[in-house]
Amino acid sequence: MMSFRVSHTRTSWPIIAHGNGPAKDNPIWKDIVEKCTNQDGWKERRPVIEGITVITWSVPGESTMLEDCFKNMNIRGELVVIPITKPFNWLDKITKTNEYLKKVRTKYVVGLDSTDIIVSTDTGGQGKLWYDLKETFKELNCKLVYNAEKYNWPSSEGVGTNIQQDGMNSHLIKELVETENFEEKMYKDFYGSKFFRLNSGAFMGYTDYTKDFYQTLCDEHIKRIYDKGLDEGFFGGDQGFIRIMQRRCFPDLTIDWQNKLFMTFAGVENDDIKGVFK
Repeated sequence: MMSFRVSHTRTSWPIIAHGNGPAKDNPIWKDIVEKCTNQDGWKERRPVIEGITVITWSVPGESTMLEDCFKNMNIRGELVVIPITKPFNWLDKITKTNEYLKKVRTKYVVGLDSTDIIVSTDTGGQGKLWYDLKETFKELNCKLVYNAEKYNWPSSEGVGTNIQQDGMNSHLIKELVETENFEEKMYKDFYGSKFFRLNSGAFMGYTDYTKDFYQTLCDEHIKRIYDKGLDEGFFGGDQGFIRIMQRRCFPDLTIDWQNKLFMTFAGVENDDIKGVFK
């Protein structure tokens, strides 16, 4: 059994580990996957008992890493899978989330990518994983938190986006530049974190606020250019659009720069996981 860090207020600490992007080739991520997926199964409490709805996005019939985690916890039926069909429109992750959120009645909502995320906990946390996640989220003093990563994607220098700075939709690049500066000043310079870029692959929030956030995102950005979503390289799939909402929504919306709820593994080195895994 893998051991996770211990919080200051509880005897166990859950983890949502995200093997985002190039993390697939990171030996640290591979080790995490091997240890977590080889855990003996246990009976976890249903997240709805703690007022949490968990959603993901997947091609119908596809077997995913996240679903396997829920099966291992004997709560497979608690994972809400929002169907994404081929050919992918990457903006469906936003539009379909917006539509499904209208049906959510729990106080909290968690959104997790399906193919590269592991949800687990140490031995002492089994049976109260969702309680620990909820209490940790409340300590963050925000209304919506996304996981944080080291890499800048999409970037205003053209990585992950084909929008030209002087062309159509150039306003998005201008907003991205301002967002990059905000992330650097706030999370890197002020807080001193190596994980200072928003990653849209995992979030947790109060449902009412998250509903309003996704509706605003659709109204102001997505409806107008929905067809562009067929190209992931237009603005980094859904991620670019969510990132540029940060400045106006802070501090209600923040990123998990301390890796308290989530941890991404792209670019992670051994020093980054000291005190987290052993």
